[in-house]
Formats: sequence, structure tokens, C-alpha cells
Amino acid sequence: MPGFQVRAAMPPVSPAAQVDYDRLMAAGIFSVNSAIADTGSAIDELFSGLPLETSEFVLLLHGPNHTGEVLETALAQHPGTRFFGCSTSGEITPGGYRENTVSAISFDRSGFSCVARRIDALSQFGFQQARDLVLSMQWELRGKSPESNSSNTFALLLIDSLSQAEEFVAAALGNELGTIHLVGGSSGDNWQLQRTPILYDGAYFDDSAVILLVHSTLDFRHYNFHNFIPSDKRGVITAATPAKRLVHEINGEVAVTEYARLCALDEATLDQETLAVHPAIITVGDRAYPRGFMQILEDGSLQCACAIDEGVVFRIATQVDYIAQLRQAFERMRHDLGDQLLVLGFECAARRQVVYQYQLQDAVSEQFRDCNVWGFSCMGEQSNSLNMNNSFNCLAFRLPS
Repeated sequence: MPGFQVRAAMPPVSPAAQVDYDRLMAAGIFSVNSAIADTGSAIDELFSGLPLETSEFVLLLHGPNHTGEVLETALAQHPGTRFFGCSTSGEITPGGYRENTVSAISFDRSGFSCVARRIDALSQFGFQQARDLVLSMQWELRGKSPESNSSNTFALLLIDSLSQAEEFVAAALGNELGTIHLVGGSSGDNWQLQRTPILYDGAYFDDSAVILLVHSTLDFRHYNFHNFIPSDKRGVITAATPAKRLVHEINGEVAVTEYARLCALDEATLDQETLAVHPAIITVGDRAYPRGFMQILEDGSLQCACAIDEGVVFRIATQVDYIAQLRQAFERMRHDLGDQLLVLGFECAARRQVVYQYQLQDAVSEQFRDCNVWGFSCMGEQSNSLNMNNSFNCLAFRLPS
């Protein structure tokens, strides 16, 4: 079927495909993608390639064109399966970047056990709520999988990006999870910035997040990396509205005017795509954290994709070789876990724009194919207790040889 990618085909299949199916059967992860525009037909196509009857849960990652009642109705036809997910700013498959498609990643009960919670009214979520939530989830997971501990358990977070609450939610959850890795991403809508709901038990919710606590029999590791280093060009945020992530002034000048000067760019040509390749860098100790800008407002203010405040000192970022750095990161994963991998990726949507601007699609697709990368382009990446920008955030699973 045109546009349909399936990682594991159901029998009857060719002998070569059967080997792959058997390996993934043992691993317990099945991944499929459909490019059919009609949502109901896309879901039918996806589920024809998934063993839903043994699924512990399914992640659905899809373009904003699929958000709505049609998808909810299609999922309701499978009441025995738990579906979680979100709308995206693009999907990631081993074939490369996709847009306005649907990916389904099924985690089988043979290798995974999961408990889930939905967090609503995100601005009201704090440390006490996180403590109560995490304790109840850990208690429930131990009941399902007594052998679960911090070395074989991870937390997966999907959060509505328009809530702008990622910092507080990630910090509260990360603090309570301790040594259990928290990995996640903020939902998107292809940069429309209109509606970015999360999917919980087959239904959409705004201003919400889904947190999964997952025990795995597969070895896995958490990685987060980016391709920027700080330059010597320095700025100070001198006027801001932190609650809205707005920067009004830099170095005492209108934000967009001064930022263009620091980047040696013509202000008249500065747009969102240009900003994607020129993030700011904030350093904490010896760590450098990119901070991207999402929008230029009419008054010259810049909207940041992460928390920001007056008095923050930053430097303009300089890129390192994108493909060399990506290749090095995936080589490290193979060194740590072996050649047979599935990488669940939460990649900043700005990185996709960098790839398109520099026409690196083929080289990136080669890396995604070699490491079996599935995931989505997100509007923020949650890594343990931090909300990040401009990074590739992922869990890499070792599959059976």
C-alpha cells in the first residue's frame, strides 16, 4: 500500500520477513506508519499490522490533520487496547521525516507493563501533586511487575505544548521519580500554534499531559544531545514577560532588532525558520542548553519555546557539523547496546527545519534507518527534570540479536 511502513508484518509472510517478525515478537515492540490522508482508513491500515490483542499500550503520533472525533471513534472500536499519544509537528520513521501521517508504536505485554495517569489543569500541578501521583503509580506498577525498579523502568511524558507548563511539570515529576529516567516531548501542530492536544485512553484532552510508568524486560538507555556550542556573542534579557515566555528587550534594545544584530542577520529577513538555526545558548556549569524562539511578535518581541526571565545572560549558538554529530550519537548507542536497536525519539521541531534548510534529509534518513528510529518532532523535550529545546531526546532499546 502506498505510503505504508510496517516494521513487523503479520503471517503469512516471506521467510525473511518472518525472521524480523519473530525478533520483534521476542522484543515486544511493533511500529507502523501510514500516509493515508483519511483518518479512519489510516487507522485501519495501521492496525492490520499490529497484534493489538497482546498490546500493553500503543503510542499514536500523528499530524494535526488527524486530530478529532474520527480518530477517537476508530480507536473506540478496540476497547481492549490502551491508546496514548499526541498531535505532532511531524513524524519520524526509519524512512526519514514524515508530515501529516500516523505512526503507531505498540508495546507488547510480553516485554512491557505500564501504568498511566492524566494530569489536567497543568498550571496548577505542583510538587505535592507530583509526589502523590508518582507514589501511586509506583505502587500500582509493583503490583503488576514486582521486579520493577529504577534500572528497568522509565517514565514517558507527553504534554500539551500550548499549556507552556512543561518546566513546572517536568521539574515536579523528575524530582519525585529520582533515578527513574523521565523522557518525553511536547505535542505540536506543524507550527500552527492553535491546538496541540494529548491522547489519553483514546480521547483527546487540552491543557493536559499523560505520564506513563513503564517496566521493560529489554535493556534501554536514555540519551539527549544537540548540535550547538556557545559563541562569543553575548546578550542579556532586559525586559520580559516570563509567564508568557516573551522577550521584549535584549541589551536594552527591541528584542528582534538586537537579536538580528547579534546573529549578524538582516532584521527584515528574520523569520521563524531563520530563528531555528540561530538559538540562544544558556550555560549552567559546564552544560550548554539551547533556547529556541518560536515567533516574532508585531512589537518586535520574541516568544521563547522554554522558560525565560529578565537578567538571563545568553550567547548566540554556533552549529557543529550536524550529520557528524548525529552519527556520533547513534554510534554511541550502538556501542552501548549493540547493533539491533529501536530508538524512540522526541526531537525538537526546529532540528527538522535545520535539516530542510541545509538539505540534509537523505543523510539524516540514513541514520534513522540504521538505528530504527521512530518518534516525532516536538515543541519541547523533557529530559528528566528539565524542559529542553533544539535537542534530540530518546530512549534506545536493545532488541534481541
